[in-house]
Formats: sequence, C-alpha cells, structure tokens
Amino acid sequence: MTALIISIGAGVISGAALFFIQRYFKKKDKLDDERDKSKAKENVLILKSIKSIGGLTVANSIALKNGKTNGELKSALEEYEKVDNELYDYLLEQSSRF
Repeated sequence: MTALIISIGAGVISGAALFFIQRYFKKKDKLDDERDKSKAKENVLILKSIKSIGGLTVANSIALKNGKTNGELKSALEEYEKVDNELYDYLLEQSSRF
C-alpha cells in the first residue's frame, strides 16, 4: 500500500514538474519569437534610414553641383523625414516596453 502511494505521488510530482517546465519553455519561445520579430523590424528600419540618408546625400550633392535645389532634394528630404519619424516612433515603442 505504501509503495502504491509513493508511486502515485512520484507520478503526480513528475507530471507537475513536466507541466511547469513545458509552460516555461512555451513562454520563453513566445518571448523569443516576439524579440526576433522586433529585431527584424528594427533592422528594416535601420536599412531604410541608411538608404534615405544616402538618397539625401546624393540629392544634396546634385543641388550643390548645379547651384540650385531641385525636386530631388525635396523628395529626398521628405523620404528622410518619413523614415526618421518611423524609426523614432519605433524606438519610443520599444523603450516603453521595458
């Protein structure tokens, strides 16, 4: 009788331990996936920012060479401001999460 109670108790304890371990790993996987998505979005925004800065640099160089501003500079500035605001909003969102 004592052996039966001990084996049932051991089964319950090991089952509970496995349940809590599984729950921990599911939460960890969910957080890891969320972190990976966040990092991917951050990388995309950084690449967009670099591209917009490059476009702004080229447009500025053309404007300096020609001695006047043109539509390229205006559109490059608009693109830079758009990406800059998007990156800023993302960084604010990320900083408020932690």
